[in-house]
Amino acid sequence: MSDDATYPKSAVECSFTRTYAANLSLIGVIRNDVLALKEYQSLDSEMQDTLMIIITEMMTNAIKHGSKEHHLASVSLGLSISDIQIICIFEDSGPGFDRSTIPDPTLPEYLHRDHGRGIFITEYLATTVQYLYQDNTMRIIVTL
Repeated sequence: MSDDATYPKSAVECSFTRTYAANLSLIGVIRNDVLALKEYQSLDSEMQDTLMIIITEMMTNAIKHGSKEHHLASVSLGLSISDIQIICIFEDSGPGFDRSTIPDPTLPEYLHRDHGRGIFITEYLATTVQYLYQDNTMRIIVTL
């Protein structure tokens, strides 16, 4: 994370902020909202791909696992793109989780599971990933 104390600490502090119903059918809408951003379009294609993978994986996790696809729940995405870094903030009002309890999906005993890869992929692609649970909000801050 940047040494700059002004970096966003929640989705609402980002230059792009949207809250969506916790519904997996909205992943395409979320992706289209990001694709339409002028700041996103100014990124090179590799960074665009990286960012879209992270957003897709983390929003899917927030909907499926954080909000458990509850019809009244919502998830938030905050995004700030600058010349020096990209900050993505994912929020849900689920029960939170302890990152250390999520097994490595590349281990032989976990290779055939149909979940558990989103966090691993995000951590591989990102510069930093922070997991914070506070005031009934699970917040994941990803920097590139």
